[in-house]
Amino acid sequence: MSELEEVSFWPGQSSYGSWNGSADGSYSRVGGAMHKEVSCRKRTVVVIAVVVCILFIIGISIPAGMLQHLKNKEEVKELPVSTDKPATTSPKSSTAQPSPSPHSPKWSSQRLPRTIYVSEYNIKLTMKDLNHKNHIPYNGTVDILVHVANSTDLIVLHAFNINISKVEILLHSSPTDSILSGYETYDELQQLQISLKKPLDMGSNFTLQISFDATLREDLHGFYRSVYTSPLDDEKAMAVTQFEATHARKAFPCFDEPDFKARFKLTITRPSHCHTLFNSPHNKTVDEGSGLETDTFEYSPEMSSYLVAIVVSELKHTQPLLIQSTLNASQSIKITLYGRENQLSQLEFAKNVTAEVIKVFEQFFQVAYPLPKLDIVAIPDFENGAMENWGLITFRESALLYDPTLSSTNQQQWVTEVVAHELAHQWFGNYVTMKWWNEVWLNEGFATFVGEMIGTKTFAENQGYDWPVEENFLLSVTSAARVDSLHSSHALSRSAGSVESPSVIDSMFDSISYTKGAAILRMLDSFVTRNVTQTALQDYLNSHSYGNAEASDLWASFDKASGLSISEMMDSWTKTPGLPLISAVVEEGHVTVSQRPFFLCQTCNSSSEEEERTWDVPLQYFYKNKEVNKTDRFYLNATKESNIMQDVDWIKLNADWTGFYLVNNTDIDLVDLELMSDVDVANMLHNSLQLIREGSLSSQSFISTLKRAMATEQPGYLTTYMVLQSWWFILNIFDQNYDSYNEVSGAAYVWLNVSNMDVSYGALSNMAVTDRELLVSKLKMALSIDHDRVVEDNPEFHNLTVLWRRSIEETNFSYEGIIHRDIAREVGKCSFLTDEGGMWSLLWKEYSDATVPSWETDLEVILTSAKDITLLLRMLDNCLNEEKIKQDKTISIISLITGQRRGRAVGWDFMRTNWDFLYDRHKTQISRLVSASTSTFSSHQRLQEMDEFFEKNKVGGDERAVSQAREIVLSNIFFMENRSGDILNSILK
Repeated sequence: MSELEEVSFWPGQSSYGSWNGSADGSYSRVGGAMHKEVSCRKRTVVVIAVVVCILFIIGISIPAGMLQHLKNKEEVKELPVSTDKPATTSPKSSTAQPSPSPHSPKWSSQRLPRTIYVSEYNIKLTMKDLNHKNHIPYNGTVDILVHVANSTDLIVLHAFNINISKVEILLHSSPTDSILSGYETYDELQQLQISLKKPLDMGSNFTLQISFDATLREDLHGFYRSVYTSPLDDEKAMAVTQFEATHARKAFPCFDEPDFKARFKLTITRPSHCHTLFNSPHNKTVDEGSGLETDTFEYSPEMSSYLVAIVVSELKHTQPLLIQSTLNASQSIKITLYGRENQLSQLEFAKNVTAEVIKVFEQFFQVAYPLPKLDIVAIPDFENGAMENWGLITFRESALLYDPTLSSTNQQQWVTEVVAHELAHQWFGNYVTMKWWNEVWLNEGFATFVGEMIGTKTFAENQGYDWPVEENFLLSVTSAARVDSLHSSHALSRSAGSVESPSVIDSMFDSISYTKGAAILRMLDSFVTRNVTQTALQDYLNSHSYGNAEASDLWASFDKASGLSISEMMDSWTKTPGLPLISAVVEEGHVTVSQRPFFLCQTCNSSSEEEERTWDVPLQYFYKNKEVNKTDRFYLNATKESNIMQDVDWIKLNADWTGFYLVNNTDIDLVDLELMSDVDVANMLHNSLQLIREGSLSSQSFISTLKRAMATEQPGYLTTYMVLQSWWFILNIFDQNYDSYNEVSGAAYVWLNVSNMDVSYGALSNMAVTDRELLVSKLKMALSIDHDRVVEDNPEFHNLTVLWRRSIEETNFSYEGIIHRDIAREVGKCSFLTDEGGMWSLLWKEYSDATVPSWETDLEVILTSAKDITLLLRMLDNCLNEEKIKQDKTISIISLITGQRRGRAVGWDFMRTNWDFLYDRHKTQISRLVSASTSTFSSHQRLQEMDEFFEKNKVGGDERAVSQAREIVLSNIFFMENRSGDILNSILK
């Protein structure tokens, strides 16, 4: 029934389509954060026979004038760590013998001490062969320029799953002095701890030299191996990095925390048939003989370790595009895109987007892009959609490639959004970086808001594309609001001490940090106006250039630009979990507004602290009285109730849907929908759907509002999508009750009006993008209800399904110019559903041979839509074999199956049966899998199954995902027990 979406960054309109008929009816921009690994074993190498085992606690007081990242040392404590396996080989040492027994670490915190800071890395790597099927080795050295901020005899940095063979310390004041006492690695902390014979004085400088060896990883994190098939059908291997958030330490020893910024230089020896890309420009290449060459690169700007990127491959590149900086006439930027040789033409659109959006951002921020080049690489195996490495952005192929003949308009907009998001990071995240991962929203919320509201929207307007950018952003906000209405949500800005272990850091990359972060910035932007926002952001970037910042720094820039106390208002939104429900009561023309925390789950217990939450809310409202219809504003501070106006017939809060809050209008039945904008009607529907689930709104009022919106003469894009969202929720909640489902789905099908859909190529080509997207979304729902009835009711659509099948069976027949690319996926799905057994093998071969990522995605959606359980099981079994389904596709395909009616039970059983395999390979995607597999459950039996399963099986740092899934199921149960009967009766009236 539903199609879960693939992402690059957490939110985003994906290649799976802009609509997700998820269990709760939400518009889903679902993705995954990066996954981390750890082990519970430590290795010890020391130069003395006995080391005294003590807890070494270092007091830190940073002198004035030190670099910004040394300010305000965070107190740290131990939290659960993740569960990766350690390196299987023992460490080597040229200077010391292993200690006879394990030692407790001198530094026991997950966070590094702030006794030192670093300014430069010189990394030298050697990788002699990339042709091994597995276990490709490399070795290297790293020279780190270190400065002592506080006297210390212990150096602590990160190293994990790499073998340390030698450590040396070269004091700049006396290079011949030997002060190394010993070093030990602790896998449970992912740290290398180096003991000194005597404390180093404050202000002294030294070079830390470390030799190491390692193996390219197989799990799409750290420095890993990616494999693809060339046009000549031979296997190619490449080495690529993915370091965010805590994976740089798996490639080379480093101070792997965002406020340890430094310049990075790379020298790498690699096979001569390959080439290397790095963050900074290439300097020179030397032929070493024996089939090896050495590349040297210039120093990067000062940046965090998670932004370092290396790609060693045989990928080809597009014609480079040289653009001039809009702010510096003497500066040019060379843009080059890399991919498989037979896919280069599909990179041209992204190249043009890149060039235009860089210019947009330079003008908006008044800060020039600081590097002379930008390389963008399509990676065949990439778990996330994209990664914003400074000067070298890496993408999943499906988030970057666009074929104008096969890819949909939705895919075109998706590529633009992802590119704009990653380019926004070049300023928000790279140029200015959040100080610690507890405020990752400063990176991701900003990149989402700026990427969509400035980058994508401006690009679309300049190019003449009528994409519904802001409307789709608002639809994504519905998903974030649903997550934030759970007791198990979290604040945007958490305490630094509560976000320390890699697994907890990973859990911060969610829809709260991305979409809620973007939504509150949009709310603030609306409140202070765009000019003030632009001035504030320019001040923020200039004040913290090449440094680190916290939310308080951002609000200080807004205070300065607006002349208002923005800090106080926004702290209530970033430091308080959840969102408010604003109620408006009209009595004898007087309007009283009040607020309380909104919790979706009625049967979950709320603490007194949760119930007392309040927010400073910038209210915007639309009202009607006898004389005027008007929009106005009111600032509701952290009080619970306030009188705002009088002589009102009715009022609609959250006008233009600018606020991140829900609204309960007690006079909802009096509101005249014909006087309201599309966005306001859609917002009312969103509020109604959440309130009916929570219990504050009656079934009659909900259905009445839904029917009034459906009966509107010309419902807008957002209104229609919110009607669809409401229907998806109702269909999903009833889908295991066959009698009720048939009645409900029948009513929905009548509204969809399939027989009057004009699906001809000419008609679709002449439609506005919004109208075409709505038609496709309605068709998607109709096919999920009864594909046979669709074919019967719309003969023209039936003819298209026949032609689509012909294009699969006949190599010399193409449906180009016959079937519009935006509807092709639904046509293919229906064609498959009419003969699943006869077409499965043909489509599987098409999928295996696909070279256009959007076509590959279409086939994934089609194959997972099967109603035959044996075919769904076949697809699920293929997920266990990487030669059939690539590792980065597994969770998406399982989610697609569990998202459709006949796949729910089989997907849940498959996940439980293969949990250990799935968890070990997809730790960072496990929260997505849990949500997709359980979000439709609405019975106590399923809840018991969940409780029993997750009590016995590990979830690493994703306990919150299980808690959230449980709350959703409890909410569904409440709805079924208290609202479903009334809903059914109201629909059928």
